[in-house]
Amino acid sequence: MKPSTMPELFRHYPELRERLPWVPLARATPVERLERLESYLHGGPVWVKRDDRTSRTHPGGRARELEFLFGWVLRRGARRLLAFGPADSDACLAITTFARRFGVQPILALVRPERAERAVATLEIEHALGAELHRVDGGPRALWRLLRSCLARGDADGSRRPLVAWPRRLALLGALGYVNGVYELQRQINCGILPGPERIYVPTHTGAAAAGILLGCQLAKLRCTVVIAPPPGRRAPHPEGLATRAFATLARRSRRLGSSAFGSGFLEVRGEVEPAPGQASAPVQSPASLWRDLEGLDLDVRLASRPLAALFEDERRGLARGPVLYWHTRPARRLERWPSLAPADLPAEFREFFVAP
Repeated sequence: MKPSTMPELFRHYPELRERLPWVPLARATPVERLERLESYLHGGPVWVKRDDRTSRTHPGGRARELEFLFGWVLRRGARRLLAFGPADSDACLAITTFARRFGVQPILALVRPERAERAVATLEIEHALGAELHRVDGGPRALWRLLRSCLARGDADGSRRPLVAWPRRLALLGALGYVNGVYELQRQINCGILPGPERIYVPTHTGAAAAGILLGCQLAKLRCTVVIAPPPGRRAPHPEGLATRAFATLARRSRRLGSSAFGSGFLEVRGEVEPAPGQASAPVQSPASLWRDLEGLDLDVRLASRPLAALFEDERRGLARGPVLYWHTRPARRLERWPSLAPADLPAEFREFFVAP
């Protein structure tokens, strides 16, 4: 299946077509019922939205999140794009992967990640795909090299500086991608593929997915609760604020939306997931491994374990009386090493991530 030539959002608001640049990156993804998991939990219907099938280039929710970003980049005629993140950033890797399709040169301003083990493969792939790598925490020389690159002549006529994908802009445009995803889900509901879910469980790696789904459910008039369970030790995202900004962005471009208001009353933020009465304090098998063993679906354990645990406990407690849906935004990422690359191929400030054999 090829990416759609028109987003569902534009079918509902045709006036946005000329006012909100967009390019197709993500396929429409299927929904599936998880009957084996239902039997295990002894609960109601459980569905999954398979965003692990958005793209062969970079599977997962990033394809949705970058459709409006690259639409903006191409409308501006930019040939270079500056993005920020940790050295193992999935967002920077996705930007690098899709930028190649449009002939855009990615410039990545990176910092040391919390866990450096994934940085090696990520940096090698980005380097191999032509990204220009910089460390913004690598000292004055590294910062000067980044500044000099940004001020250099990028195009043949020397007139264009790189566009900057500031994290706030990246999150905002990513949320719009998931608003479109909710309209895609609404179409599947209207076609009778699945019933309208009572609760939608969302991983929260950036907050963009939760914000877009929260806003999309209101605009599409899907009365359901969006449940997030941020990982412990991380700053919890604030999807209500991002959803409000995304709504304002749409309302400025659509008179129909300008006459309404956004309300964030259907968000549930979960802390520590408590076991149901009569259940053991720790499950015999983790939600992620049950997901894999019962349904054969793989996921990013770091991001998915807590929202899945919340779903499992809600089903066991009977809190979800109707159908529920898990929005599978992040499959497990297995990055392959590029053996032809040596640490010397990368800028000096990145070589600390490589261990000499």
